[in-house]
Amino acid sequence: MRTSSYHASSNGVVERLHRSLHSGLSHYVNANHKNWDKVVPYFVMSYRATPHTTTGYSPFYLLHGREMVLLSTENLKARLPKDNTDEDQRLENLKSNLRLAYKLGTKANRKSHLNNKRLYDRKAKPREFEVQDLVYMYNPALKPGLTRKFAKPWIGPCQITKKISELNYEIVDLKGKYQVVQINRLKK
Repeated sequence: MRTSSYHASSNGVVERLHRSLHSGLSHYVNANHKNWDKVVPYFVMSYRATPHTTTGYSPFYLLHGREMVLLSTENLKARLPKDNTDEDQRLENLKSNLRLAYKLGTKANRKSHLNNKRLYDRKAKPREFEVQDLVYMYNPALKPGLTRKFAKPWIGPCQITKKISELNYEIVDLKGKYQVVQINRLKK
């Protein structure tokens, strides 16, 4: 997957995971924040076992076709199988459960995506640039030692060399450096 720099909303799934990770770790790290690397596996396990609001299934279920079994004293007791179902039948049940979960998850994901798009499009202004247009590019990064107060975040003029998609353009700056930029970082 390729996304535009300085446009985190184009990679919302990863950004949401990072937000959950930061929030979850903040509850368990010690006062001097030195043990975060030891806490990550526990957070990731709980994240994988938790059903997502979009799909209604946990990532573990979507991958393995069953919910995660966590150790407890009940799990350590010897159990006899309740029925002697054939192994092929068990595999067919697993396949059908996974197919259904993927189908429902995909449908819920698409519905969530369309809803998010509708909410975003209410505020979005339609814009378009043509190849050869001169534009300015927003670049909030600062060189070390400079202050934001006097910085000029708009770099340019840059020339559009290619329209990659409705939202991404390839530009070349005055130094001849090519880069792909999201439309929200461009202005005439």
